[in-house]
Amino acid sequence: MEVPDVRSFREFTLGDDIQNAIADMGIVVPTPIQRLAIQPVLNGRDVIAKAETGTGKTLAFGAPMMAKIDPSRSSVLGLVLTPTRELAEQVYNVLKQLGDARGIKLALVVGGEPLEPQVRALKAGAQVVVGTPGRVMDLQRQKFLSFPWTEFAVLDEADEMLEIGFLDDVKQIFSTLPDERQTLLFSATFPPELLRLARAHTQNPIEVATSMGVKTADTIHQSFMRVHDDDRAMALIRIIEQSEPEDVMLVFCDRRTEVDRLMRRLERMPFSIKALHGGYDQAARFRVMSAFRTGEVKALVATDVASRGLDVKHVTLVVNYSAPQDITDYTHRIGRTGRAGRQGRAITIVGDTDYKRWRFIERDATFRIDEVGMPGPTRRGPDRGPDRGYRDDRSYRDERGYRDDRGYRDEPRGSDDRYR
Repeated sequence: MEVPDVRSFREFTLGDDIQNAIADMGIVVPTPIQRLAIQPVLNGRDVIAKAETGTGKTLAFGAPMMAKIDPSRSSVLGLVLTPTRELAEQVYNVLKQLGDARGIKLALVVGGEPLEPQVRALKAGAQVVVGTPGRVMDLQRQKFLSFPWTEFAVLDEADEMLEIGFLDDVKQIFSTLPDERQTLLFSATFPPELLRLARAHTQNPIEVATSMGVKTADTIHQSFMRVHDDDRAMALIRIIEQSEPEDVMLVFCDRRTEVDRLMRRLERMPFSIKALHGGYDQAARFRVMSAFRTGEVKALVATDVASRGLDVKHVTLVVNYSAPQDITDYTHRIGRTGRAGRQGRAITIVGDTDYKRWRFIERDATFRIDEVGMPGPTRRGPDRGPDRGYRDDRSYRDERGYRDDRGYRDEPRGSDDRYR
């Protein structure tokens, strides 16, 4: 589909309040998915939208929805479902900026948080609910949440819903919504099962797409380095040491145990480094994400719980400490940088164990990934300022750089705590 030639959000009939809220976000020119989707939503059409990660899907559905909702009504008029708590919080924050401009109340309903504040937000007359399927169904069962007058149903990152097994919950929630509603589904990919669900729950939808297969933003410089498994941690340490002061990085691991092990290797570095995975309670996860979004954290080490829909605009570097499982996971991970036209970098550390899988990713890639060597040790010098080198003399020492003499190796792939 040809992308409409829309140069400014002001060309959409969103109303002055929404227009001013978007301008306050520093956004002027709509992205391709926004140009494709906003007008059909304003026209009352159901939309099935396919777009690469990091292309502005939240505003694509959020701006027209918030423009059309009546702030004088006290019923839930809009429901947005997301696969993860982190994405729900992110979507909520964007929609709240739009809602505040028009006096629209929102409620964030996610698991892992106390129920009472969420119930209070609903009883206060929230017109838009953003949440995860499990908590939405829980509140429905307890009669705190119902959708007799809901006009908008949005499914965000729909392919992740399929991957983590939420589609049955989504179907159950959709069955409780009015037939006369607008349904908006946004996803980076549409596997056959998901496309069947999308078409079954929409009426005469317009289908728009900005992605052809799996691709990545052309603002990301991508590279990989081959190392021995025992040298992966040292490769990451040197990447962090030799990064620029303004760099903010996101480091992806396969499993939460790998995150914890890696954090023990990084804890002596003179940088603020935090971890995020499914083993942390919700309050701790929100604190970590808040610190990361405000720039207090140099590097966030995470499992793929952070790879879908995470919108932290200042991420300049993504490091795959573990090679992704396939090209789709690779795309979602590195899509955390190079967002909204900014430049970014992505480096994948490929150990011996990962090499076979990495070869398949290279084969399926439709974009360039350069091979680079492992960075050398950080040294003092007039061009680098004070020595920022990291050396843990207790255990990591040999002629090649550093090694863990304690002798552990990563446990085999397939551990059941992947993707937490």
